[in-house]
Parts: sequence; structure tokens; C-alpha cells
Amino acid sequence: MLFSPAKCPLPALVSWCRTLNHSLGAGLDPRRVFRQQAKSGPRPLRGMAAAVADRLDKGDSLEDAFEPHRDRFPPLFVELVAVGERSGRLQDAFRELEAYFETTYQVRTHFRSQMVYPAIQFVVAVLVIALLIFVLGMLGSTMDPTGTGLKGTRGAVTFLVVAFGVVGGVVYAFKMATDSIRWRARLEGYALIVPVWGGALKSFALHRFCIALRMTHEAGLRADQSLKYSFRATANAAFLRGEAHAVAVVKKGGELGDALAASGSPFPEEFRDAIEVAEESGQVSEVAERLSENYCEEGARRLKAAAEYTSYAIYGLVAIFIIICIFRIAGLYIGALDNAGKGL
Repeated sequence: MLFSPAKCPLPALVSWCRTLNHSLGAGLDPRRVFRQQAKSGPRPLRGMAAAVADRLDKGDSLEDAFEPHRDRFPPLFVELVAVGERSGRLQDAFRELEAYFETTYQVRTHFRSQMVYPAIQFVVAVLVIALLIFVLGMLGSTMDPTGTGLKGTRGAVTFLVVAFGVVGGVVYAFKMATDSIRWRARLEGYALIVPVWGGALKSFALHRFCIALRMTHEAGLRADQSLKYSFRATANAAFLRGEAHAVAVVKKGGELGDALAASGSPFPEEFRDAIEVAEESGQVSEVAERLSENYCEEGARRLKAAAEYTSYAIYGLVAIFIIICIFRIAGLYIGALDNAGKGL
């Protein structure tokens, strides 16, 4: 994992999907399209385009050609490409992916912009405390603002290394884990119990499920195949665990609603009811599309709330730490005055 290829940048992926959508719509053969992309496509994806073209020249399917690169793509990509290829609607798959990744990029950009000020506040707070440790040491003071025994230049440097090292280590570990589809799915599954964040991740998982369900249903795939791709599109372990149970139900002739209920996955009751009604009325594609839009909007709204709550949490933690340092310094100062008074 340490030396795994970098993930596809979303702007480049959006551009790639748009070009593939238009090129396939013009009747170009996929092998020719990927050869062109290897020469003039988005620079981060040229090597992958060449590798995919080589696999296609050998007679492999597009799904098999992308499989070795699965970890470089966001959720849903390989699943919808496979559905588009099997159903003869590859252009529709890339058009859907273009819209999905554009939305994902906008949501991610908004989230990062909201996290800028909390990050700046954290950095400033760490620098201020390190400066305080340094200055007190230079003045020869015995005061220990952090209560950790850190004093002077060495103490200030140690504080900086530990503070930034711990945060950097956590961020790095999280990034490395999310670079793997398996670990990312597990993390998102566990995170469903986290207040605010869990709701946002669940909404996006349902959003991806609905996109895949609509595409596979419109493509005329069997119910078991449709559910297989839809569950995998969630890229969330809490949902993926129920795939086998749901597929078993529809293979025995069960309805989609029954399959979702039997899966044990965290589908909301109103979601299962909507799918049941859609199946009874023969409007699975239409209902899945509406649900997809609703959950996308809900996920974006909840992610915004999660970012706000996270920023408040960072503000609070920094403020608490600073207050502790202030009270500690004040306590040491008052204690020194009391000792001086007793000495008199």
C-alpha cells in the first residue's frame, strides 16, 4: 500500500468521463478512445488509459481491464462501467459517472473549504503554546504551561514535533486506509454510528445504490445481478455484508423489498417501502432516480453539518487546551506569590 499508485484526481476523472461519453456517442471504438486518451487525455490518467487499451487489444473486457486499477477509482466507477459494457450502454454509464463525479467534487471542495479555518486555528494555537514554552525557558522561569515538563528550546521543539506528528500520523493513516477499497468500505461502515457523520455517509451510500439500481434495471439485468452491482456500488461494509442474503432472496423469486429487508443492511424503512411500491407499479427506474437525487441532496446537507460540527469540535478542543494552560500558569503564579508571602 505504501507504494501503490496515486488515486485519480476527481477533476481529471470528470474530464475523462466527459470525453469518453462524447467519443463513444460519436461511434468510436473503446480501444481507439483509450489510445487517444493515453496520448492526449488528462495527464494523471494517461498511463492507465494505455494499460486499459493494451488489455482491450488482447481481447479482455473493459471490466477486466479496469479491475487491476480498482483502488485508484472512487466508488461506483468499475461497477457502472461493467453494467454499461454488459448492457451495451457504455456511453450512458460514462455520462452518469460524469454527473456523479462532478457532484462529488463540488461536495468535497465545499467540505475542504469549511475545514480551512479550524486547521489554521489549530496550527496557530500549537505555535503560540510552543512560543510560550520557549519564552518561559529563555526567561529562566520554572513555569510549565502544559504540565508535561517541557521547557525551553528543546521543550518547544518537542511540543511542535509531538503535536504536528500525532495529527499528521492520524491523517496519513486515514489516507492510506481510504486508498484501499476494502479498508475504505470498513471505515465507512464503522463510521455509520458516528453522530452527524454517519448520516452523511449513509445518504451517499444510498445515493450510489440508487444510481446502480436504476442503471442495471434500465439495462435489463436480472434482479440478482442488479442487486449485486447495486450493493457493491455502496462501497460500505455495513451494506456489503447483506449482499449475499439479498441476492439469495431474489434468486428464489422474492421481491426487491423483501430482499432488502432480509439483507440486514441499514436500509431505512421508508427506502424499502419506496422500492416495494416502485416494483409493484413497474417504476423502479423512475423511483430509483428520484431517490438518488434526494439522497445526494441530503448527503451534501448532512456533510455540511458534519463539517460545521467538526470545526466546532476543533475550536472547542483548542480553546480547552489554551484555557488549561492559562489556568496552570495562573495557578503557578499565584502559588509563587503565596510562597513569597509566607517567606515574608
